[in-house]
Amino acid sequence: MDNYSTSRALSDKMQSCLRVYADMLGSPDQSKQGRYGFVPGLQMTVEEQALEQQIDKLEQGIFQVLFTGGFSAGKSTLLNALMRKKVLRMAITAETAVITKIVFGQDEKVIIYEKNADARSGQKLSREMSVSQFFEQYRISQDNPDKFTNIDYVVLQQPGEGIGGSLVQLVDSPGTENSVEDTLTARQFAESASAIVYMINSAMPFVLEDKEYIASHYAGRHMKNIFFVCNRFDALDEQSKEDLRKSVRQQLKDVFTDRSGRFDEELFQSRVFYTDAYHSLCARVGEEVQTPFGKMPCDDSVTGVPEFERDLGNYLTADDRDKEAFRGYMAQLAAKYVSAMDRIESILADYRKGADQLMAERADFESKRGRLEVIISQIEESCRNCVAGILSGAKSEYTSCMNRINTGWDAHFSRVNVPFSLKDMANLTINHKNEAKVKEITKPFAVAVQQYVKGEFDQMGANLRACIDAYLNTLEKQLAVQQEQMESLNLPISIEDLRQALLGSATGHGDSDFNTGDMTKGNLFQIVLGIIGLDPEIILGGLNGKTSNGKAVMDFIVKNFLEYIAVYVVAWPIGVGIMAYRVISMVKGVKEHKNSRAADILLGMRAETVSALQAEQEKYVMELENQLSAITRAGATMADGIRGLADDYSAQLNDTIEKLKRHTGNLQSETERTNKIRALLLQNISEMNQMLDGRPLNDAEVRRLAVVNDR
Repeated sequence: MDNYSTSRALSDKMQSCLRVYADMLGSPDQSKQGRYGFVPGLQMTVEEQALEQQIDKLEQGIFQVLFTGGFSAGKSTLLNALMRKKVLRMAITAETAVITKIVFGQDEKVIIYEKNADARSGQKLSREMSVSQFFEQYRISQDNPDKFTNIDYVVLQQPGEGIGGSLVQLVDSPGTENSVEDTLTARQFAESASAIVYMINSAMPFVLEDKEYIASHYAGRHMKNIFFVCNRFDALDEQSKEDLRKSVRQQLKDVFTDRSGRFDEELFQSRVFYTDAYHSLCARVGEEVQTPFGKMPCDDSVTGVPEFERDLGNYLTADDRDKEAFRGYMAQLAAKYVSAMDRIESILADYRKGADQLMAERADFESKRGRLEVIISQIEESCRNCVAGILSGAKSEYTSCMNRINTGWDAHFSRVNVPFSLKDMANLTINHKNEAKVKEITKPFAVAVQQYVKGEFDQMGANLRACIDAYLNTLEKQLAVQQEQMESLNLPISIEDLRQALLGSATGHGDSDFNTGDMTKGNLFQIVLGIIGLDPEIILGGLNGKTSNGKAVMDFIVKNFLEYIAVYVVAWPIGVGIMAYRVISMVKGVKEHKNSRAADILLGMRAETVSALQAEQEKYVMELENQLSAITRAGATMADGIRGLADDYSAQLNDTIEKLKRHTGNLQSETERTNKIRALLLQNISEMNQMLDGRPLNDAEVRRLAVVNDR
């Protein structure tokens, strides 16, 4: 066993390395976290299965020794002796007609591998049975030759350890005489065998079948892995033994002659053995044999089997032959390593792709959210600017109206003839305390003033309509741009959604029965005007050119406010009383007033009229601002509606952000886990190479090894 110690260490390390690779490449397994400190697994189940098969194969041994030769040469007896147990049937006739590979494991069983393969996996079909069942059902002596037709080879597993501590697989082949059973499978086993043992029956050496087989398979090849065992050598007398030795040298001369024609004496001496397999087996299993002197124990040291076993082991483990076998595994490991690295990159690439997608969604949302806030601010600002512009224009028009009334008063009334006689003056003086009489007497003046002020107010209204129309046109254009911007964001917000969201708010403003549902082709501008309280037909009519937006809004304002101004202020009931007191004051204070005409009275009325209009200006502006505030409220309501819908979308994107955080954490965790897998795979193959060639491997060297193997 000492000659196998290095091979055993290599085998143990390689099995450990293969196990690590299988765990790292297989499905993630939480139960293995305690072993490795992390959860192994890359979901490479096909590669894992291949590695498991390699582990099974390696557990069965790294050296394969094929035993062949003629019937009754003692193959089964020698194999039993090497196994130190009676496993194979021993008879002078063949027991089986198939390749039987003897391996060692935890239990005893037979696995029959058929020539047919599974359609999906490509693996050979197999079935298990007990050793006794196998020897009962598969014996050449049984009259059923077809039973071997579909069998490729048989694995006979024995518990415990065999030759070399289970490092050696013993392969029993059919006899050379059975040409039918000397199949392609047998030749394939011979080609891949670490060593071939050809058994010769010392009692009948080199029969025709032996000569033909040796000549066709071994002669002229100078094969260093061929061993010849002349069994039953103990049955010969001394002269026969000497004759046999001479015959062996002669018959095997061509086998041990190199290409230069030189007979390799050293190789010949180390490859030919003379054994007594039966007595070796008895000695090894503790059985006595019958002799003329009674039952006697056997001495294994004189059977020649220990020498054969020793020299076979020396050959198998010499010249780094075992290392060469493991280098074949190294190439496979290197290929699995590269596949694992590709798989790791694929896993991390998928994580990075997912993270990139989430980050892109987040960036897209943040961009849209920022642009949406700008649009919301623009909508509110547009509505505020519209109201501010209209109010500014209204104030300016009102002031201009008062200035025109004041500055044009004299010119206007110089052209107006107001009937007012001395008699009327006298009656006014006498009845100045009678309000009814005063109103009756001064009615022509009131009518004249009302007409004058009304005309200027009409002009002011026309100018204000134009002002409103201009600002509303600007608002309409601004809201149209903002609507396009909002729609370009491709957010889950439509104008129809907005109208529905604003329905409750819209019906709560203004005096009309406005309903957003009445607008089938609405836009933000229509929504604004609708919230003010305008009739949708008026709005749509204005948009269709039937009337201006300014007139539509102005009509609404007049309906709700300017009519009050025109009737209340211009009718001027308070002004009549002021005028009467003014006239009475003139009569009492100045005698020449007795000669005053209507123009003088109207002159006195100018200051009172302008003063009254000035007093009403603030109220007018406040009332108008109150009416127009619906536009500001509409902008704010729309902004709230849009922001509310955007907030819903924001919540979804916030969820995406949380997913991104989790995904980023998973990416980091998976990166750390796969880095550990990467390091462990490299460490194991590097340590294995250290044992084989005395130096570790880095990543680049492992990849080169995989490329060389692929070629």
